[in-house]
Amino acid sequence: MPEMLTSLKAILRPARCALLIVDLQHDFVHRNGWGARHNPAAQSLRHVIPVANRLIAAGRDAGVLVCYLTMEHGPGLDAPNYRARYAVRDMDGDILCAAGGWGAQLDAEVLPPQPGDVRVVRHSYDGFAGTPLDARLRADGREAVVAAGVVTNLCVQTTVQHAFALGYYVVVAEDGTASMSEAVQAMTLDNFRQFFGAVVPGDAIVRRWRR
Repeated sequence: MPEMLTSLKAILRPARCALLIVDLQHDFVHRNGWGARHNPAAQSLRHVIPVANRLIAAGRDAGVLVCYLTMEHGPGLDAPNYRARYAVRDMDGDILCAAGGWGAQLDAEVLPPQPGDVRVVRHSYDGFAGTPLDARLRADGREAVVAAGVVTNLCVQTTVQHAFALGYYVVVAEDGTASMSEAVQAMTLDNFRQFFGAVVPGDAIVRRWRR
């Protein structure tokens, strides 16, 4: 029977970890992106980028598998249920993270992917559904996922909950994730803590990987 890991030290052992960098794309984090244009009163999500960059750098140095998860949308890519939600939200004329467009590109301040990193382009909230991510992590012997990125209550939440359901240990970088609302962010992180895994500051993860 597989060993049960109960300590953060054991879970964050670099050889068993994959770092999931979720949706640090222009349309989510740039001041001219889709989110800022459609909800100018909401808080910016850019503050997660320095935390994510520290995690990426430390993770690479330690042997963590770094995975970039990005979103792309378009009429020929999206399932009918997603298109229905866009129609309800009047999003048909201004596509979020349109495939091939500026909005779908990684923000320039994010450390870019390097050889050996994993890149997953998906068309739903979930980084595991319909993608090779699970197979890639298992082939590499990874048992735990560490998540950073946006939006906490959408793509981050859906991805880490699926990871947990697949049997992965979950760690979420508290200050490396963000939502459009502080109240929603706090509620989502509290739900993670209770039911899915550890929620800790990004620098606590970095220190563990640098030991």
